[in-house]
Amino acid sequence: MKRVFISHSSKDVGFVLSYIKPVLDRAGVFAWCSATDIPMAADWERQIRSALAQTDWFVVVLSPDAQQSEWVQSETHWALEHLRGRVIPVMARGCEPGELHLRLGTIQYIDFRSDPVQAAAHLLALVEGKVSTPEPAARPLPYADLEQTTIIRETRQAQLRLFIELPTGIGGERVLQVHRSATIGRADDADLQLRDDCVSRKHARFTVITADQIPFVTLTDLNSANGTFVNQVRVLSEQRLAVGDLLEMGNSRVELRAID
Repeated sequence: MKRVFISHSSKDVGFVLSYIKPVLDRAGVFAWCSATDIPMAADWERQIRSALAQTDWFVVVLSPDAQQSEWVQSETHWALEHLRGRVIPVMARGCEPGELHLRLGTIQYIDFRSDPVQAAAHLLALVEGKVSTPEPAARPLPYADLEQTTIIRETRQAQLRLFIELPTGIGGERVLQVHRSATIGRADDADLQLRDDCVSRKHARFTVITADQIPFVTLTDLNSANGTFVNQVRVLSEQRLAVGDLLEMGNSRVELRAID
């Protein structure tokens, strides 16, 4: 039985248990993750070391929280040293892989954001050693080892036309240029500043993503005090936006009128 170690931040447990572990379990692949395989009161570090030593493949879940996790950083460093060519990054929420570990920037990740079902199928095919040919224009998967992987750099930018309503009644239309990502908040250095006491200093983030050569924009809440809402539904994970969506942060409303 093949064994896969899944490295993830505590805030990405839901993603792992929804999209990765069930697919591998159904295929008879043993998928180890700390959320389900470390018993209460166990020696955490010893259990992780034991699981890493027995693994065939290492899957690292990429997200802004993973970048901040010392455990994910340590596990990834170990895997890149000991499992060369068997490290698979999967993108759960928008971030720069190279900021988690420099060498992750040289491996093409599997993107779960636009089509998690197809991404899971690609992941399973790779783990099982099957040759899975991506459909035309799809993102290349990390079949080669670190020295052979081709690095593809994409320019991700978009122009958003927004209509802003502030609690003071002052607002109006604004064009926001987003290069990869842009922060929204009360802070002076926020890319989209909202003068609203109920908005956190760094409240939310726009991210431009390219999947199958098609760009789109997502919105992520940055652990704000009062939450971020799209069409009156609270944003709990990275959410893809569409023209016409109404964003609510604090007492401010932002309508997305166009994406160019």
